[in-house]
Amino acid sequence: MAEKFDELHSSASADSVRWLYGEYSRQDLMEMDPVCLRALFRERVHHTIEVEIYPILVGDKEPTPIFGTQAQICWEALEARGFPLDDPDLQWGKRYLELAAKIRAGEKVSIDEPLPQAFNADEMAVVKKLIWDRHSIRDWVADKPVPDEMLEQIMEAGRAAPNGCNLNVVRFAVIKEAEEMKMVWSDIPTPAERCTVIVICYDKAIYETVGHDRLVPHNMMLDCAAAGDHMCLMAHALGLGAVWLTCTDKTAARFKKKYGLPENIEPAMHLAIGWPSVASIKSLRMPLKDMMLTRGN
Repeated sequence: MAEKFDELHSSASADSVRWLYGEYSRQDLMEMDPVCLRALFRERVHHTIEVEIYPILVGDKEPTPIFGTQAQICWEALEARGFPLDDPDLQWGKRYLELAAKIRAGEKVSIDEPLPQAFNADEMAVVKKLIWDRHSIRDWVADKPVPDEMLEQIMEAGRAAPNGCNLNVVRFAVIKEAEEMKMVWSDIPTPAERCTVIVICYDKAIYETVGHDRLVPHNMMLDCAAAGDHMCLMAHALGLGAVWLTCTDKTAARFKKKYGLPENIEPAMHLAIGWPSVASIKSLRMPLKDMMLTRGN
């Protein structure tokens, strides 16, 4: 994969945007679906600036004359089409564009952000409590809905999860009606009306735009899984109980038909969330030594 990207970047033009299996002209960008153009911008920032800038900053690598211009072309298309540019994902990319422009001009630059610091004992205790106390809840209190502000916090946690190349393919759908929840219900005997369901989906058109559908298609599911994990942790921190449930092909088809979702949106999994009604015995894992395949010296 690294060789593929090296070849891509070394042959890039200053007048078009190269992707893994082709090239986009400026006119292509003017006609591209806005969501896909925005994702292409983030991907080009990631692969042609963010990844490349580290060895440049420490003096291990010289920048190319067109360093950062692939992402710059995407930004110019976003500007020309009059899209709002204030959202955090776009401002993140703009910061890298500004650094790349200075580097091309021969300036010395640095990234003015703090390095990670170890948590203190109290902070670490909270982290360990969250990770090790969280467990799946499959029965919830009746007639006690989860407030919208809590659902918002849970989805914000999913939004903050790691995602490949900052492509942001994850999408959420909140289901509160019991009859609608039956479309995605699993083997849990608890009545669906006792919880709220958040369906986690992905937008495969984004991966098709940058060629990752052919190179790393499984990453879309991994992004959804990372979001789901963050969301389960946030639900637990809020005193709620969540369980991670999977979608079958039939489940996904029913869900897409019901809500009229476009062909490019695919359900991956869903979380059932509510107020815990009864205690459960937390499942425990096998020892780490039994999970290790190899360990370097």
